[in-house]
Amino acid sequence: MKPVLNEKFNLSSWALNHQQMVSFFMLLIIAMGAFCYENLPRNEDPAFTIKTAVVSAQWPGASVTDTTRLLTDTLEKKLQETPWLDYLESETRAGSSVIHVNLRDDTPPQKVPDIWYQVRKKMQDIAPSLPEGVQGPAVDDEFDDTYGTIYGFIPEGYTLREVRDRVETIRRELMSLPDIGKTSLLGEQQEQIVLSFSPARLAGMGLNIQQVADALRAQNAVVPAGMIRTGQENMAIKVSGELTSEASLRAVTLHINDRYLPLTDIATVSRENAEPPQPVYRVNGKPAIGLAISMAPTGNMLRFGAALNAKMQAISVTLPHGIEMVKVADQSAVVSDAVSGFIRVLIEAVAIVLAVSFVSLGLRAGLVVAAAIPLVLAMTFTGMMLAGIGLQRISLGALIIALGLLVDDAMITVETMVSGLEAGDSRRQAATRAFKTTAFPMLTGTLVMIAGFIPVGFAASSAGEYCFSLFAVVLIALLCSWVVAILFSPLTGTWLLSDNIRQKEKGPGRMARGYQWLLRKALRHRFATVCLALIALGLSVYGTTFMQGEFFPASDRPELLVSLTLPANASQSETQNTAEKLEKALAGNRNVERFSTYVGSGAIRFYLPMDVLLANENIAQMVVVAKDLKARDRLHRQLNRILATRFSDIITRVSPLELGPPVGWPVKYRVSGPDYLKVRSIANRLSDVIGRSPSSREVNQTAGEPERVITLKVNQTAARAAGVSSESLARMLNTVWSGSIVTSVRDNDRLVDVVLRARDNERLNLATFSSLTIQGNDGKQIPLSAFATPVWGVDDPVIWRRQRLPFITVQTDLAPGLRAEAVSAALRPAVDRLRAELPEGYSIEEGGAVAESEKGNSSVYAILPVTLVIMLLLLMLQLRNYSRMALAILMAPFGLPGIVLAMLPGGTPMGFVALLGVIALAGMIIRNAVILISEVDSNLAQGMASDAAIIAAAEHRARPICLTACAAILGMIPISHQVFWGPMAYAIIGGLLVATLVTLTVLPASFSLLLHLRMTSSGEFTASSAAENEEKCRRLCGRHG
Repeated sequence: MKPVLNEKFNLSSWALNHQQMVSFFMLLIIAMGAFCYENLPRNEDPAFTIKTAVVSAQWPGASVTDTTRLLTDTLEKKLQETPWLDYLESETRAGSSVIHVNLRDDTPPQKVPDIWYQVRKKMQDIAPSLPEGVQGPAVDDEFDDTYGTIYGFIPEGYTLREVRDRVETIRRELMSLPDIGKTSLLGEQQEQIVLSFSPARLAGMGLNIQQVADALRAQNAVVPAGMIRTGQENMAIKVSGELTSEASLRAVTLHINDRYLPLTDIATVSRENAEPPQPVYRVNGKPAIGLAISMAPTGNMLRFGAALNAKMQAISVTLPHGIEMVKVADQSAVVSDAVSGFIRVLIEAVAIVLAVSFVSLGLRAGLVVAAAIPLVLAMTFTGMMLAGIGLQRISLGALIIALGLLVDDAMITVETMVSGLEAGDSRRQAATRAFKTTAFPMLTGTLVMIAGFIPVGFAASSAGEYCFSLFAVVLIALLCSWVVAILFSPLTGTWLLSDNIRQKEKGPGRMARGYQWLLRKALRHRFATVCLALIALGLSVYGTTFMQGEFFPASDRPELLVSLTLPANASQSETQNTAEKLEKALAGNRNVERFSTYVGSGAIRFYLPMDVLLANENIAQMVVVAKDLKARDRLHRQLNRILATRFSDIITRVSPLELGPPVGWPVKYRVSGPDYLKVRSIANRLSDVIGRSPSSREVNQTAGEPERVITLKVNQTAARAAGVSSESLARMLNTVWSGSIVTSVRDNDRLVDVVLRARDNERLNLATFSSLTIQGNDGKQIPLSAFATPVWGVDDPVIWRRQRLPFITVQTDLAPGLRAEAVSAALRPAVDRLRAELPEGYSIEEGGAVAESEKGNSSVYAILPVTLVIMLLLLMLQLRNYSRMALAILMAPFGLPGIVLAMLPGGTPMGFVALLGVIALAGMIIRNAVILISEVDSNLAQGMASDAAIIAAAEHRARPICLTACAAILGMIPISHQVFWGPMAYAIIGGLLVATLVTLTVLPASFSLLLHLRMTSSGEFTASSAAENEEKCRRLCGRHG
């Protein structure tokens, strides 16, 4: 039963006895809250750890097979030792190995930096044992750097190199800004000075490539020339002749075979962009240099954005005519709009809650509740500052959710004080009675509600980390609301409530009379009431099978990402031509605000929850910014039509930005097994299965089509007889066709490689094979055809492996209006049939949004037992009775009918955020049940008969329970239309509405049934007059409904 409190322990009484001190703390809290609110960091989304690092290594000249076997496999064996490793995923191309090291989702974020340090050490340890010629491995563990502000500099009459130099100067100027993080140049092309020669002419001069390269290196070598040390000073000796420009190269005379030959007699000198080409950046269809800027993690985005905008505005004035500066991305504006929008929603929610308070409680009592709101918010802002939580999507949503809950305690306090005043107590007596009768039940209820959010706070996953501030802010706000209700609200109540309340004598209103009738019907037919509730619960469980699932919804930002993927062997120039065709199609579109294009790579991470594409010559990605959300949707449809009709020969995808941890292609299947050719065959069959579904769009595979390769078959016997090794032959061929770096030119603060290669008309002509010669061991030039024959063949351009096992991902986009879970469910029977036919050792595993959703949900479900234990502990401490505890906990599922009724008709998906709302709703329902059960036990302890005690408690608590539920429900309305919070809002609105009705009807009926069954089984039950019980109840309680 209810514990007896120490009369001396009464915080409300203490506050009344120290009013000046308490009022001072109230003012101090308001001031601190205002200060903290102004200084809280502001961001669009909460930070979360990208638990992926990229290890890359290059082995020029190696085939795909050799790179896989001798490089990728060696690196993967060492990386398997990484702690907290989830899986390795490698992409191997000819001469290139890229390995994604993915940590487990439950890896503690604070451990991640140390793990990457260990990965870097492991790669340093293994580097000496890698094959000769391997460059690297390099570890990129800064995969989550977000460059939220991007400027594009478009030249007209200037070269990109000149613009690059100008942007480099601007970048140095920006480094003095406070809170600036990293900066990166986009579209910067590495240059090289090319020495183009004719292999046939060089052979005719009696020279070979190696001799030319050696002579150039000797000419440009930097070696010490000594030092003259006198008694007074030291003087270094320098030798002139270093190369500093193309002109200095043209003036070079080479000494080869006792001959002096001007370099221009051997080769032409020109400055060109380096090969392989660097990614290209374009803005609004024009070549540009981009400057991407990130903010330091501890900065305030609004302040940083204002300072950056002012600085760039001043810089723009100094730019010469012919260089146009365009702001491509502005995260500070996005954050400002997002925060302002949420603040407006927060104000709306505050207004709604205040309106509920004033309408239901009256002016004076409503003012007491109203006074609690700024105090709780001020304390919450202070707690957020101390906890390092800024204002962002999740924390602001949590504030709105908490707003409907934080007035509960203040309302209960005010209701109890009003009841005391109506019973004849003085204001001080009413205030102290409120603490005695409600403080600890309210604390238990508050802690139970907080426990409902525990799965959010402790879910060991990226989704849980993303949503952690929801738990933290609700925890802070609800604890603060309880402190305000027991410490400050009694004081403001004594100031604002009138003693004249006790003189008001009025009967129950229409709604109260209606509830009294319903309550008596429920008690009279208690068994039928409980059965009907159980039937409704069963039907709602069945209804959940028709609800759509979802991981996280798409963002409500106006950007669209347009990805273009050409065949794996496509050149970057071909990729750029394709991208330019799409740019022309977008030019002048009335829905487009601006667009930028990345050729040879994906877009830089300008938005944290973004699936970044790695650099490859065959990909391009456009970031198209629509004028508004409606324009974005129109543009999405237009782009789908354009891509389907004009770009049907390549892989394309149009997608809005994602919310939450990034997924990429929404539906994915991984086909894996020991033999790559067999894996490809299974993947082709799976592609056919998915392609036949009307729900799929743009089915594709990560494995490219086999590409043509030329293999030089060398007669090793003839080659050895001529003194030619395979290594020297490969070096010579590489120089002719790709070019070899022979030295570098010191161009101001940059080093420009000098590359020796054949002229374009010869190196791009396969007939050059027949004219090539190589010097033998006797100094004579031997035709290549004497011991080598070129043979055409095909090879896989890329081999993907996961956990060292070859795999191919088959992925697809969705038909308009469909979600990944629905498409996956439609494909499941056909995929299962194919899976059943697989030979041993081969598998088909699902990835994409469905797998990520299951991973996030399972992390939440894993915490549910802990949540349940905490709730049971709190309930037992408060109720001290197994049956009461069970009764309270069994009320939690009865919010489900309301959830189904609210979400199913409109097709609202049950996503990760909605799931969190459902779990939190259980805490709200149990809290109301605890308050009602405690009141019934209090009445029974005073000698009331069972039904009278239940009726008195239900009628007495109906009003505060309805008011707090109404405040919580109406407080959700401002966020119910939002993409991210809407599903949670619908779940809480529908669930709490039905659960409140259940709490006020089914719970009394269940309690009555429990008491009557117990009394019947123990022989204690005696019939009594219901009228007498109710009259006794009225005398004891003094007030209804």
